[in-house]
Amino acid sequence: MDIPPPRTPRLLMAVVIVMGVLIVLGTAGLIGVIIHRAMSPAHKVMTVARQDVPQGEAPRLALPGGGRLIAEAVRPDGSLALQISSPQGDRVVIWDPETNRIVAQIILTP
Repeated sequence: MDIPPPRTPRLLMAVVIVMGVLIVLGTAGLIGVIIHRAMSPAHKVMTVARQDVPQGEAPRLALPGGGRLIAEAVRPDGSLALQISSPQGDRVVIWDPETNRIVAQIILTP
């Protein structure tokens, strides 16, 4: 006597199919976003500030707009990571005292 296998409820089958479609769409969307970000040009261009240091003087970093130094850290390559607070907002500056130039800058907006 053969017993037929139990039937799978239609609602369960519908939920499994919908979940499969959502996984495929999510994966395709994620791949699309990654490709779009990789192919799009950079939105901001980094500017490099340079000041020539006269012979025998120590390099100086000007803090424009009433900025004040909050924290500093020495990096392994000899440059300094500085957190500067100003009325326009905080920013983190990577400054190379040997060449007296700003290597990178990150603006932290509130």
